[in-house]
Amino acid sequence: MNSHRMSARLGPMGAVAFPFVHQACETSGEEAKMTSKVADASGEDAFLPDPARDTIENPRQVPLRLQYSWGSGALGIAILMNSIGGLILFYMVSVLQIGPALAGTLIFVSKLLGVVTDPVVGTWSDRLRTTGSRRRPFLLWGSFACAGSFIMIFTTPMFASEILRASYVFGALLIYTCGYALFNVPYMSMPAEMTDSYHERSAIHGVRMMYVAIASLVVGTISPIALEALGRTSQFSYTVIGLCGGAIIFGATMIAYLGTRRARFTASQVERPKILSEVGHVFSNRHFIRLLGVKATQLIGVASSQAAAMFFLLNVLQRDLTILAPAAVVGTLVQLASAPLLVRLSRKIGKSQTYIVGGCFYLLAVLSWYFASPTEPLIFYVLRMAVVSFGACANVIMAMSMLTDIISFDALRTGVRREGVYTAFYSFTEKFTFAVGPLIVGIALSAAGFDKTLPPEAMRTPEIRQALLLGVCYIPGFLSIAAITLLAGYKLKQEDVS
Repeated sequence: MNSHRMSARLGPMGAVAFPFVHQACETSGEEAKMTSKVADASGEDAFLPDPARDTIENPRQVPLRLQYSWGSGALGIAILMNSIGGLILFYMVSVLQIGPALAGTLIFVSKLLGVVTDPVVGTWSDRLRTTGSRRRPFLLWGSFACAGSFIMIFTTPMFASEILRASYVFGALLIYTCGYALFNVPYMSMPAEMTDSYHERSAIHGVRMMYVAIASLVVGTISPIALEALGRTSQFSYTVIGLCGGAIIFGATMIAYLGTRRARFTASQVERPKILSEVGHVFSNRHFIRLLGVKATQLIGVASSQAAAMFFLLNVLQRDLTILAPAAVVGTLVQLASAPLLVRLSRKIGKSQTYIVGGCFYLLAVLSWYFASPTEPLIFYVLRMAVVSFGACANVIMAMSMLTDIISFDALRTGVRREGVYTAFYSFTEKFTFAVGPLIVGIALSAAGFDKTLPPEAMRTPEIRQALLLGVCYIPGFLSIAAITLLAGYKLKQEDVS
């Protein structure tokens, strides 16, 4: 048997320790033998926990410095996703003057590239043989691609032809899809390598959630203020956002790369399994399929709401974008306060039940948009966003913690670690759903007669109101109910992964 190293790592939502001990796992067929030992990426002794101290009362095994270094990657990725998710349809329609249906279709098609990139990157990072971590090289490459694509998207030249503008931004979106896969798939594989402690996984994702909350604050306050000050339909406004956002994304993701030099990692000697056989194995895991179903249904609703949000604010609520700033501040405070409370709640009632609690709060918030009107007080908007933030916090923390449980459960059964493959399909589900949302909203706006040449607030018709309610209320509400129903059947427990 071959010896391999394991390094402690911090997951996007927090940092957890991996009490890895010497172990030998034997598998048959193409799934080869694996042994592990503790080391860090530099070959020095890693932060080595004492397995005897891995208890609910004393769960932390990874130093906070390492946790926050690793978690900074979530800041960059969340700014990348939230900015593009919230601005891209509005930017393409109202600034680049691309038809809503065409814009939604281009966003959707660009994400389909993830069908190829995510499994390839996941399998590649699982099989990469290096003296250090299998994952960290991808973080380096992905940092450049993510930051570069963000700048490209929001500095699209204003060609005279709509086709040229559409072609350029479509190419930038393809690079974004590849860059996101390069960074995020290996990055999100790390929590399962960091710890086999059931509750510490939730703590890891709690730390990551703090970075996600900070990213939401940055995007939710700075972007709308900049757009109102510089012009919400001015290309210059988006150029500023692109350059500043790209710099933050690059800095945050590089900190994650550099700060995990001494993080623990796993390396397994696998006799080059075929990608298709790995895919078949992953999709035979009923716990994983159910979790994917939950995420897909819930995130299509989230993506639809995000795509319609700016249009809804300007057209239906008839408010300036600056209203987003106080809502973002309150939402961030709610997420920061909720993260540790949700982790504690999950220890008492279970992860899936905690996820359901968050889903119910989110459902109530999105259904309330049906009653929203221009005359309602500002506090109503802020309160809705606070409740949405609580639901989103439960979504992010519990879903990722459950994913790492599923990965560890599979490794216990087979002796083969497939963090990259599992994370690849999980990541693709996220990207695909965030492509479906803009597609639905774009087609709905086109069908309602939205005119791309007019200011978005100029067309206040009943048809456009219903098209926007489809995005912020009807679809999220229906799919939240479906997600809660699926969650009720999730059966993986702590004793299954002990």
